[in-house]
Amino acid sequence: MTKYLYYAPHILTLTGLALAALGALAVIRGDYGSAARLSLLVLLIDHIDGTLARKIKSKEKFPGTSGEVLDIITDLVGLTFVPMLLFRDSGLFLPQMGTILMVAAVVAASWKYSRKEGFLKKGYSVGAPPVFFSLFLFYFLQLPPVYPTFYCIVLVILVLSPVRYPITSMVTTHWKPGYKSVSNYLTAIIFVPAFIMLEKAPPVIYGVMLAAVLVQLFIYPILLGIGVFKPIFDRKY
Repeated sequence: MTKYLYYAPHILTLTGLALAALGALAVIRGDYGSAARLSLLVLLIDHIDGTLARKIKSKEKFPGTSGEVLDIITDLVGLTFVPMLLFRDSGLFLPQMGTILMVAAVVAASWKYSRKEGFLKKGYSVGAPPVFFSLFLFYFLQLPPVYPTFYCIVLVILVLSPVRYPITSMVTTHWKPGYKSVSNYLTAIIFVPAFIMLEKAPPVIYGVMLAAVLVQLFIYPILLGIGVFKPIFDRKY
């Protein structure tokens, strides 16, 4: 019986997928608040399941089950498709752009995830991480549609671009001191107020997080290019 405890990370990942499905149903009902909270729970699970799996060595105990595949499916559905569906239906984007951006985001994220293993071996990523979930920052800040629309277009272009990025927590989970974990720690700090208050939370917490994301999208490639950051994948946790 004890050995099946090693399967817990996979169950956790599948729970995230189930929450994503419930989030999609909430969007269809027009209950955007519930959809946002369910999406945040998917993000929370995404920050836990892989770390737990590595800690208890689930891959060694259950080699027949690919946690990486489960994680990619959940990321694509729960952290890209369902949030983009919410953004489209809630009017986050400019008129007539919602469906186009939703489809573009899903296609770009799928393409990027299909190349993930090769990037980890190289120690750097080609194209930006598909962090379409970050559009929640615009959603919570209630900014005019022109800003999230422009940001999403640029993000799609960056994801498909040949620009090299250092591997950080925006690509895979890190829990260690240093720049690679900045998104994780900021996400942990804002999670509770975001989950409880959504768009009513203090705007500054979303502003700080958005600034951190923009730095990683636009400054980190430059720092990698000039040698400040080295192409290495050194996940510890």
